Amino acid sequence: PPPPGGVPVNCWRATATERRPSQCIGPETHSPSVLSSTSSMSCTELDLVHDLGSFADHVIAGDVLDHSEAHIPLWRLDATKSLSDFKITVTSKSGGTATYNVHKGILATGARANAYFVKLFTNSPGPMCQLTLAASAANAFPVFLDFCYSSEGKLDAETHIGAALKYIAVYFGNSALFEKICAFIVKDLTWQTAPTYYAEADLYDLEKLSAAAARMCALHFPSADHDELILLKTGLFSTIIESPHLTCDSKLLSRRVADYCRAHSAELTSELLLAITPAKKMPEIAPKEALYLYERAVLYLPQEKGRGSLRQRCMDAGNPFIQTWLKRALWLDLLPCAGDITTAKNEHVIPGFTTQSNLQTAGVEAQQVL
Repeated sequence: PPPPGGVPVNCWRATATERRPSQCIGPETHSPSVLSSTSSMSCTELDLVHDLGSFADHVIAGDVLDHSEAHIPLWRLDATKSLSDFKITVTSKSGGTATYNVHKGILATGARANAYFVKLFTNSPGPMCQLTLAASAANAFPVFLDFCYSSEGKLDAETHIGAALKYIAVYFGNSALFEKICAFIVKDLTWQTAPTYYAEADLYDLEKLSAAAARMCALHFPSADHDELILLKTGLFSTIIESPHLTCDSKLLSRRVADYCRAHSAELTSELLLAITPAKKMPEIAPKEALYLYERAVLYLPQEKGRGSLRQRCMDAGNPFIQTWLKRALWLDLLPCAGDITTAKNEHVIPGFTTQSNLQTAGVEAQQVL
């Protein structure tokens, strides 16, 4: 409240009519004649905008700074312009190197500070450091720097670098980035993006993200990107097939599995074939894939026989050519030499069978079946 007499103690905060020259201090002290002339001015005159000149009027030519690049993050500018005091060289494991001119004060202080760089700048006074990152993490590094330099904490995340940014957040100890990228992934992880997140999460050992992506792939296996699924490592693909969340028509599943086997023929083993062709989830084989999968069974699962075996399911597929094919395999098995087998094979176009041993094995089984 104002002191007795109605005049505030801080006279400079008072209005012109409240001021008393005898009680004002400093440059705001006015003579009675000034006060009387001011009080006689109209409201319109008091509201006039006066021309006080520009900044350029008060400085020497050439001393006015160019602010046209003020919207660009400092690390993206020339090191001499941005007064960079540290260099980070990032080498991608897939090849290629990039150098970034950064600033210690930005990477190690503030709301988006990185514990990694706090320790580095405190314990190592050197002017640079070198990092080796996986390809997607190396690609995500500029996005990471943009986030650190952004005054609003803007993050330009995308699906193909989502897992990499989460890895970077953990690696560099940036809690703000971790929260931002997790919020992005929660919205972005769908059946369309799940295979990409699954592969990337496995690369960076992000177990919870990997489990979430695998579950999404299994739930939406029929709709998931077929080309992306084929690119998955054998262990990841078999995890999807073994998942309790897998929902897929048996015949469609057999087609997907056959395509995967073709793409990973060099990595195919008996353990993998058993894991991705379980009778419980694939009781029926698509007729068009019966011959191909039968040969895989002959080659990799020679001991698996009887009801429920992959070979039996292939023979039960209802392919109109399956019985004819088995008869030809039996006939070829009885031929005297490999040359005759090759000739007959070419003449009768038996799909998939490329070796005499496979044909002979099939012939023995054909005798039992027929």
